Amino acid sequence: MNIISSIVNNMTIRERKDGRLEGRISIQGKRIGFYGKTKTEVKNQAKEHLQKVENGYKEPKNVIFNEYMEYWLTTFKKNKIEFSSYNRLCSVYAHQIHNSIGNKKIGQITTKDIQDLIDSHANPLDPAVKPLALSGLKRILNLLNPCLKKAVEEGVIQKNPCEHVILPKESCILKKTKQQFSLSDKELEEFKVAALSKYKSTKDYRSRDALVLLLMLNLGLRVGELLALEWTDVDLQSEVVHISKTVQEGITDYEGGNEKKKNYQKTKSSTKTPSGVRVLALNSMVLYYIDELQKYDERHQITSKYVACTGVGTMNCSRNLQRSLDRVINRTNIQKHVSLHTLRHTFGSTLLRNGVNIEVVSKLMGYSNITITYNKYIHVIQEEEAKAMNGVNIC
Repeated sequence: MNIISSIVNNMTIRERKDGRLEGRISIQGKRIGFYGKTKTEVKNQAKEHLQKVENGYKEPKNVIFNEYMEYWLTTFKKNKIEFSSYNRLCSVYAHQIHNSIGNKKIGQITTKDIQDLIDSHANPLDPAVKPLALSGLKRILNLLNPCLKKAVEEGVIQKNPCEHVILPKESCILKKTKQQFSLSDKELEEFKVAALSKYKSTKDYRSRDALVLLLMLNLGLRVGELLALEWTDVDLQSEVVHISKTVQEGITDYEGGNEKKKNYQKTKSSTKTPSGVRVLALNSMVLYYIDELQKYDERHQITSKYVACTGVGTMNCSRNLQRSLDRVINRTNIQKHVSLHTLRHTFGSTLLRNGVNIEVVSKLMGYSNITITYNKYIHVIQEEEAKAMNGVNIC
């Protein structure tokens, strides 16, 4: 007779007032009851439960939150949402949840625990901990809330502790959300000169990227759209380029809260949003950069279907392009940190400063609606409004 059979056979079974039979045993330090109309039914329930415990089953409230979070991410999010969105959720889990409330039993997590977590990232007491902006705090709640809501639906917990958590006002947060900046006309000229100088310097590493960066700046492409751009998308006869796909990059997966540091690139047949599919006219400078890229590839015997390819013709990655961008910036007097997205933002800002209608800017950049464009470029619009008011003297 094995231990499970011994426990079940020695279980005391009594009759309840409602006529049902009840047997109780102690599992993981907790008394658990089993009910049925007959002793056999009660014993079978107890035996089945003990076998589950032997195979690793834990009472729902005793499940460590990290275990449930990883189950939820894998079951309900992985391969069911965009890879970039899944990657973002996993990153929040790894950096903000795993080593904090993730170590607690899910049934013991309270609203105060989550509120303290939010507050500790908004205004950390430890100077070694970097504060998060409001957008970062929202990401924590956007991960915890649906996960714990599912736990309620599955009967793991009775109440979602996120329900009454309050996000602090932005004015009360130590770190403010960064406002995107764009290059000024003077900085643009510096950048162009430096990029062309880098391109013409044959001894300089990855000089081809300099032209690619100028192309990105003049078309206002997202990084993923640039990486996915193929020569078949470029119609030189009609002088247009077709934007219809993107590349997703990131870390392949997260396991036990640890990032698996592997390069991941996946070409998608669609852009970030349906409005991202667009046709852009090629101006004279873009046509010049494209011509130079083709000449470069011919000189260096590079055969690739990608416009922004590496020096050996393979698909490029954002990390390589950012390094090349850093080298270009180092040739200038620009003191700001310029990212690849800064080039796209500069494209939009320059259009608005030159009087291009915001609806046209929105379509050229592939935004899903004008409101998003307005919110991203509100600082540019306010600058132009201030200039307009300064130039008006009614009386």
